[in-house]
Amino acid sequence: MRWLIVALSLLALPAHADWRDEIIYFAMIDRFSDGNPDNNQTVDLENPLAFHGGDLVGLAQRIDYLAELGVTALWITPVVRQVETPIEAEGLPFHGHHGYWAESFTELDPRYGTEDDLRNLVDTAHRHGIRVILDVVYNHIGYGAEWTETRPEWLRQGSECGGDEITLCLAGLPDLKTEREDVRDHLFNAHIGLARRTGIDGFRLDTFKHIAPDFWSEHREMTQRYLGDEFFLIGELWDGNKYLARPIFEADQVDGLFDFSFRDRTLKFLTNVEKADRYARYFRARHDIADGYVMAPFLSNHDMPMLLAMLRGDTEKLKIAFTLLMFAEGPPVIAWGEELGRRGGPWPENREDMPWDQTAGNALLEDIKQLISIRHRFDDMRKGPIEILHAEEGLLLMQRGQLILAVNRTDATTKLPPMPAGTWEAIFGTLTPDLPPLSATIMRKVGD
Repeated sequence: MRWLIVALSLLALPAHADWRDEIIYFAMIDRFSDGNPDNNQTVDLENPLAFHGGDLVGLAQRIDYLAELGVTALWITPVVRQVETPIEAEGLPFHGHHGYWAESFTELDPRYGTEDDLRNLVDTAHRHGIRVILDVVYNHIGYGAEWTETRPEWLRQGSECGGDEITLCLAGLPDLKTEREDVRDHLFNAHIGLARRTGIDGFRLDTFKHIAPDFWSEHREMTQRYLGDEFFLIGELWDGNKYLARPIFEADQVDGLFDFSFRDRTLKFLTNVEKADRYARYFRARHDIADGYVMAPFLSNHDMPMLLAMLRGDTEKLKIAFTLLMFAEGPPVIAWGEELGRRGGPWPENREDMPWDQTAGNALLEDIKQLISIRHRFDDMRKGPIEILHAEEGLLLMQRGQLILAVNRTDATTKLPPMPAGTWEAIFGTLTPDLPPLSATIMRKVGD
């Protein structure tokens, strides 16, 4: 039997039954806000692959901003101590600023802060009605970590690396033998213990498909036993969609997966690769999964170019994408600075610092605040069957309950198709006989 020496955090949110109601904000700790310059080490703001100084104190200082935005869950990158020696990439020293190259799973990286700093972040977030999801890594350790010498039996490296998804050494990283009970004991105690001591509300599970299903089944049992049934587990399954999700949800290994298909299909729709009718059919059926589980849609993350870069800086198209994101079922995920128009290109440009100097007078930010507010106000924004009213070329109308979303993807003003009976008012965008080019409008039925 495994024993965890833990202490519960004093602050905890009441149980929340439906994660479809949440708005998740993703912040890479090192890139978000530097609240304590005293813990800066190997900081080089000119090197996009170095540490830039962001920390847990800085995140806690910015919780007011997230609450005002309408965020209800904060996903942060791993906090464990990282390997010290960088590797070379793009002719530059590449440090573990991202948090995925662990040296130790039982210590926090001092660049991010202390366990007290993490507990304070969680408590501050809870006071604002925001849950905290911690990114955890079970698959690998960092390049040249101490275990490569002191615990080689725990690792696959060199000739031991296999050719399948479970035994490969991802990007050449030493692969943890998670089939071993002693490895599982160590990892479960480290991550679950930290979550209990600090009041963390959920885990984002990195590299989900590179670990065997029986590990995730045991992990589910352990988190429920020590962290409770409400503890949220969401997996990163690259190219994840409802089809790949079904066996995972049937086995009850997690509560949700990131919906990679949403970004891909929305990008195709906004760049005229996919017509409105095809996209509408996808949108209507994308969340056809077992009750109680979620596919979390997103537009951008830290492993791909920001959507705005793919849209060549067209913020009107990005606003349409955000409108679709907020109308989609499942908790939408916003990457740091995306609401401000952060335009990170291919890696490593996609991991830029949070552009705090762009908050004042930012029209995109105000539109996204309004969209999030509407999503919170109306259940029909978040769940329920969708009816396709019109889908032709770049014009799309979808109805859910008492709400209609109208999108004109084209560069021309387009006449509004016939509407269902009743009186309709615009709660986002403009409602006229014509739909402006590159626009999205949300309408609500009023009266009888």
